[in-house]
Amino acid sequence: MLIEHVPVPDPDGHGRLPNRFRMTAWCLPPGNAARRARELFRDQLTKQLPDPDVLDDLEIVVSELVTNATRYAPAPYELRLLHDHNLPVRAEVVDAGAGTTLIDHLLRRPSAVPEHLDDLEPGGRGLRIVTELTHGHCGTQWTRLCGTGQLGTAVWFDLPTERYRLDLTTRQHHP
Repeated sequence: MLIEHVPVPDPDGHGRLPNRFRMTAWCLPPGNAARRARELFRDQLTKQLPDPDVLDDLEIVVSELVTNATRYAPAPYELRLLHDHNLPVRAEVVDAGAGTTLIDHLLRRPSAVPEHLDDLEPGGRGLRIVTELTHGHCGTQWTRLCGTGQLGTAVWFDLPTERYRLDLTTRQHHP
């Protein structure tokens, strides 16, 4: 199910509403949510993210977030794309859980390299992958699910726009 939502900003003085921000949301079926989210993500962003390596990395991020949502949080689940001036700038995976504090902690914790493979923590590796592949441009927030209106958790990550790419280039040259 596709849900389009345009937040209502203040009128621009001419009785019209500026069309700056827009959100597109899809309800994800619990049984195959990760596969469906990857398909939707790729279909929507192939033209905006022409670098196939970047698209592949972000598809992994979506898959990790949806897999975590379906494993640890109650349904319903949503994939959202937020647009600014019709350019997709952020993706969110939303569930009906209450895990914002824990997820944010796991996204922000320092990643220590274990001495042995057996020393890897049993949980949280997917969120480390998310942090790595998004270069830390990710987080959590409370939100309302578009389909039901109930309170839930959104785990978001920024999509690489020109400004994002410039920031990454600057970081790579100035550690």
